[in-house]
Amino acid sequence: MKEKKLAFTFAEVLITLGIVGIIASIILASLKQHQPDRHKLLFKKAYNNIERVVTEIINDDYLYPEGTKADGSAFLGLDMINNEVKINDDSTSYVGNKKFCNLFALKLNTISSDDINCPGTPGGNGSFGTPSFITNEGIAYYIPSTNFTGDTTITIDVNGDKEPNCKYNAASCPAPDKYEIIVSPDGGIHVDGDLEKSYLRSNTVVKD
Repeated sequence: MKEKKLAFTFAEVLITLGIVGIIASIILASLKQHQPDRHKLLFKKAYNNIERVVTEIINDDYLYPEGTKADGSAFLGLDMINNEVKINDDSTSYVGNKKFCNLFALKLNTISSDDINCPGTPGGNGSFGTPSFITNEGIAYYIPSTNFTGDTTITIDVNGDKEPNCKYNAASCPAPDKYEIIVSPDGGIHVDGDLEKSYLRSNTVVKD
C-alpha cells in the first residue's frame, strides 16, 4: 500500500499568509500607538535641561550674587548689568543682557562652542531661524537677550533644521517641532501652551 503524503494546497498557503498579515498589521498598529512620541520625549528632555541649568545658574553666587538680587528675584539686580564674570580663566566676559544666554550655553553639551549665537532668533513658521546653539541630541535652543524685567521665553526646536519648523496650530501645524518654555525672574519654569502642558502631564520617563 502506497503511503499517502500530506501537504498544504496553494489555496491554504495563501489563506494562512493572509491571516498572518492581518495579525501582524494589528500588532504593529498597537505597538505604534504605545511607542512614545519622539518629539514629546525631546521636549521633556529640553524642559528638564532648562530646569536644571536655571537652578544651577541662580544658585551660583559668583554668576548672580545674592546680595544684588532685587525683590527676591533670582536674576534681577545690579549683577545683570554690572557683575562681569569669567569662567575657568577664560578671557571671555559674560555680562549684560546676553549673559544668561551665554552662561546657559556653557552648561549644556553643545555641538560646537564656536556655534553659540546669543541672542537666538526662532523665525516664523516654516523657518529654522538662527538658534543660540544646538545640543548633541540635535535640539536647537533659541534664547533671547534679556534683563529679566519680566518673563523670558525660550523656544526649542526638537529636531533642529528639519521640517516642519513650526509651533502648534490645530489647522496648520498639528504635529509641531517648536515649543516655548518660559523662565520667570524668580527662576521658575513653566509653559503656557496646551500641548506643552499635556506633554509634561504624561508619565513618560526621560533619561538624561
